[in-house]
Amino acid sequence: MKVRGFGALVFFLFSCVFAYAQKSLKVDAVFSNYMVLQRNHKIPVWGVVKPNTEVQVVFKGKTIITTSNAQGNWNVYFKKQKAGGPFQLSVSSEKDTIKFNDILIGEVWLASGQSNMHLDLKRTLNGEAVAKKVKNSNIRIYNMKPTFPTGEEGVHTIEELNKIQNNNYFNTQGWVKATTENVLYFSAVAYYFAEKLQKELNVPVGIIHNAVPGSPIESWLSKKIIDEDVEISELVKQRWADKEEEKDGMISVAKKQISLSENKNQKHPWMASYNYNNGVLPLIKIPIKGIIWYQGESNAEHPVLYKKMFKKMVALWRSDFSADFPFYYVQLTSREDRSAWSEFRNAQRELLYEVPSCKMAVITDVGDRQDTHAKNKKPVGERLALLALGNAYKSVKGFESPIFDKVTFSKNTYSIHFKGEFKALKAKPSKEVIGFEISDDNINFEKLEPIILKKSINFKAPKHYVTPLYIRYAWKPYTDANLVSESGLPASTFRIKIER
Repeated sequence: MKVRGFGALVFFLFSCVFAYAQKSLKVDAVFSNYMVLQRNHKIPVWGVVKPNTEVQVVFKGKTIITTSNAQGNWNVYFKKQKAGGPFQLSVSSEKDTIKFNDILIGEVWLASGQSNMHLDLKRTLNGEAVAKKVKNSNIRIYNMKPTFPTGEEGVHTIEELNKIQNNNYFNTQGWVKATTENVLYFSAVAYYFAEKLQKELNVPVGIIHNAVPGSPIESWLSKKIIDEDVEISELVKQRWADKEEEKDGMISVAKKQISLSENKNQKHPWMASYNYNNGVLPLIKIPIKGIIWYQGESNAEHPVLYKKMFKKMVALWRSDFSADFPFYYVQLTSREDRSAWSEFRNAQRELLYEVPSCKMAVITDVGDRQDTHAKNKKPVGERLALLALGNAYKSVKGFESPIFDKVTFSKNTYSIHFKGEFKALKAKPSKEVIGFEISDDNINFEKLEPIILKKSINFKAPKHYVTPLYIRYAWKPYTDANLVSESGLPASTFRIKIER
């Protein structure tokens, strides 16, 4: 009887606490002072309160009254608004009032991926000096910072593992202004992207960041998408199977990190669907203009399968957000000891033909021979911003890197044509074009020295060569290939087979 009585008391107390919690008015965690709302898009406001309670929401002099449903959920929508601010948002119920101040309307972007997107200004080239000069109240950031960024040297504690298990991996202070203190430990790529965008558009810019160091693309996919595809689900099983020898070095690190846990079903941020569930789904009600993505290092050994997962991920996220937004991604850079990266960069190039409303920033010229996390991040963020400015906002020209298009043949001369929003090709810094190779067996390649003619390069095959011919460009992990657009944007890695 005593046990039953104690249990009943606990249940009663829990019920009281739960009931009290339900009476408290709450707005979704993404709402805070200093937030940025997407312009020219209806504005949603949502939260929870006691079931069947009237809620009044006031924004820009307009009042909307609604009633929470049986579960206590409520939401309202304000009409589309032009860029501007600051404004105040007020939400009230019968007993509670919540106010948010200094809200702006402008452009909102999501920056996602793995460590190169996560890398903060402090750890990048000239980052601290740049941060010291930052004071722009028209740039706002919402940093979903991983509680415990994972790395090759890190091992999670029991406390950390418990928080991860309970899906408490992402932390945020809410929206904050771009100040020295706030940007110093914020994504360098995301900051440079937002800075250039704000300067060129002259409207407020909000950047949401949820990148996770080391995360493979499958961690950003839903369980349903993974389970429906045999190849993807098999990769996931193989990566996390118990083996004495593990080919994937990063997953080996993760296994060591979770080895302390007694829970056989211990979660980890690199596991399939973890970041999708905890880093993406909480955001899908927020109107955004588009997404910038820098990820791939953790999937570089599987370029063909990565293409399939990338296509599914973009389609999934667009469906979740109910928006066909642009998706701009970064091609992997150069590193000397990454033999798989040339093939992977080529796979990323091929995605441009297969995924609508996607553009790719090429950055092979700002890599590091020994470091995956090359420190020169300003060109990366600014090239992503150029894609947005040219493609999404139609405000600049010459914003794309040269991308292989097709091959033609005339008068014993082959012409390799490039496409993209640029005027002409050039070699930088010398006049000699570096990086092209030719083969007739796809095994033994020799240097090819083509001639530039506007948006194409021309060459004659060596006399002893017969078709098919194989041409590749920038086909080294760390490449010194130097074909660029007239504005200095590097041409993408590619490989083709020529038959005639």
